[in-house]
Amino acid sequence: MKLNDKVVAIPPAASILINQIVYDKRQLGEKVYTYSLGEAFFEIPRFDITDEEFVSGYHYSSSLGQLLLRKKIAELYQKYYEVGVEADSEVLISAGSKVIIYMLLMTIINPGDEVLVSEPSWLSYKEQISLANGVYVGIPFTENINQWEKYITDKTRIIVINNPNNPSGYLYSESELSFLLNLAKKYNLIILSDEAYSDFLLKDDKFISILNLDKHKEHSIVVNSLSKNMGMSGWRVGYAIANKIIISQLLKLNQHLITCAPTLLQDYLAKNFDSILEHTIPQARQMAEKRKQVQLLINEHKLNVLPGIGTFYFMIDVSKFPGSTDELVLELLFNHNIATVSGSAYGISTSDFIRFGIGVENLNDINKSLSIISSYLRLDKYDNKALRKQLTQPSNK
Repeated sequence: MKLNDKVVAIPPAASILINQIVYDKRQLGEKVYTYSLGEAFFEIPRFDITDEEFVSGYHYSSSLGQLLLRKKIAELYQKYYEVGVEADSEVLISAGSKVIIYMLLMTIINPGDEVLVSEPSWLSYKEQISLANGVYVGIPFTENINQWEKYITDKTRIIVINNPNNPSGYLYSESELSFLLNLAKKYNLIILSDEAYSDFLLKDDKFISILNLDKHKEHSIVVNSLSKNMGMSGWRVGYAIANKIIISQLLKLNQHLITCAPTLLQDYLAKNFDSILEHTIPQARQMAEKRKQVQLLINEHKLNVLPGIGTFYFMIDVSKFPGSTDELVLELLFNHNIATVSGSAYGISTSDFIRFGIGVENLNDINKSLSIISSYLRLDKYDNKALRKQLTQPSNK
């Protein structure tokens, strides 16, 4: 059977692969300390929904997204990020920000065009660029933003940033965003800013959207979602904010690939948008406080991490481990039920790191897990024979 070469060549998403092992272990009754999960669990009340609203959710709705929800998103960016947005023509809602990013890549790049992505980068950027027939160009995390220009060629079309960054938590400053915007103007590029973790910051940490600096949206596109900031990853509702030309082209792809985001969920979110934010924004800030506490634990265990203040992830340097990072990840998972993700999923330059998400575990368990990780970095040598034996044993399922 002949299949598409690009699809066959794409590896499974590393975090999802690890999480499947976590689910399998839990089915066997095992307690697993899950630092591989890409979400935080919020307490969100259930709001009322009428029979009429429920029935209307059975049907299609606008491929741009329900107008009331688009207005709520526009109001949110104006209130919290001081960005002016035309709800009727500069916002598109779809079934999660993942598919929106892919559709934007399809909209902007032609075969062979290059997309610059700063490492560590969310693991799906690279594969989506490949599927869109583009060329992924990773910028090592060791490169200062002032050095990014040397990666631009006559084939470069997009610079992708994740602000704050998953997985490091790095927050871009106004001067850095201004520098990138000037590059975009100089070389006629688009900055695609993935702002899915914009609420996961302390109150005094100033988040600046790229659209603060590009008010007419000439060189910038924002993608965001309700999955992360609102703790609703299972609902798959995301959105893009861009100029009218980009949105009009993106709309055609959304019509052919998705039709519309779930009508019922859009109407529910629009109706209860402000009330939901009253619950989720404080909890996102509590997660930022938790991150600050975990940073202190990391310091106590003398672990090194990439700089960052946002999101609920850390990139822990495990270069002192005498084996490979993948071996360490499997060792932690199978012998200690500690689930992390290898840094190689987030870029070549971060292969000596592991992603450690703190969204679902308590501080006591986090501290114990960090102690175990730290102990592996003090080994003089590592023999993985026992691990290989365990991996080749028949499953108990």
